[in-house]
Amino acid sequence: MAHIEYILIYEMRFIGQNMLENIDYHLRQAFPQSAHISFAGDLGQLPPVNDKPAYASNRKAKLLWEEFKIVVTLDKIFRQDGENIQQQRFCQLLTNLRDANPQIDDWKLLMMRTPTNIDVGRNSEFENAVHLFSTNDNVHSHNKKMLYSLKHSVARSLATKEGSVNVAEDCSTDELDLELLIIKNARAMLTSNLWIQEGLVNGALRYVQIIVYKPGSAPPDPPTYVMVEFDNYSGLPFKDHHPNTVLITIIQKGRKLQLPLRLAWALTIHKSQGLTLPKETIDIGRRERTELTFVVVSCVKSLEGLRIMPPFTYDCYEK
Repeated sequence: MAHIEYILIYEMRFIGQNMLENIDYHLRQAFPQSAHISFAGDLGQLPPVNDKPAYASNRKAKLLWEEFKIVVTLDKIFRQDGENIQQQRFCQLLTNLRDANPQIDDWKLLMMRTPTNIDVGRNSEFENAVHLFSTNDNVHSHNKKMLYSLKHSVARSLATKEGSVNVAEDCSTDELDLELLIIKNARAMLTSNLWIQEGLVNGALRYVQIIVYKPGSAPPDPPTYVMVEFDNYSGLPFKDHHPNTVLITIIQKGRKLQLPLRLAWALTIHKSQGLTLPKETIDIGRRERTELTFVVVSCVKSLEGLRIMPPFTYDCYEK
């Protein structure tokens, strides 16, 4: 780090009090004199997991947070860009949610996106849309239902380990699952940044094409590689007639070895942060928070890309 002059930390909403204090401690070791640090992100989204926001603590983290004196606010919305009345109304709804200022008219507008209020023909467009849930249990249940609906043989890949550590106790990363169920035509999500410049980033979505094992190997051993088609891949094609198909192999994180993939017919709302989806079906659960709804509703570019199932009450919406 000897030649680094500026440090930019993106997605500052993930920086809780413990992490900020750790960052400060280590940067003071690396730069005894000073370091130029910038944060970027949206504090209106979900707070840090298993931690308190730095600005809301009563520890050293709050003093560190207050050292950031210059604030630049970006006010141009790009994902929901558009000048028509419907789009402006949608942007205002999102702004109200982000500012924790829910309005009953906003809730009524969202309730127009429930299955009973969407044309039958339009409802069918959401059959292959990503489902977003507030809990892991609902995500796993939906993914398994979709997995078995394909009626093909399911490959079970168990993570392996390096050294004597128990792979189930290796908590150094959640990018690799202990168990991965995979099948041809499964919707999968990449869980690691493999080649950022060419679009192979954490959160990339598409479908599994081929699963390949080396001779003499079979489930639950991890496959040698899996071929996945990604929409936004822009690197050299693995197959001439399939330019978006990528060969994904086992990687290592910590001491865990596994394919960096996860079933993605359904995701948690936490995992959807930062994604832009053409269409989505959402279930915000029973314990709503306005930032949860803001995150999940803002993943689509327009209200037409949203389906809410099941509907929720205004009392739940305004919490």
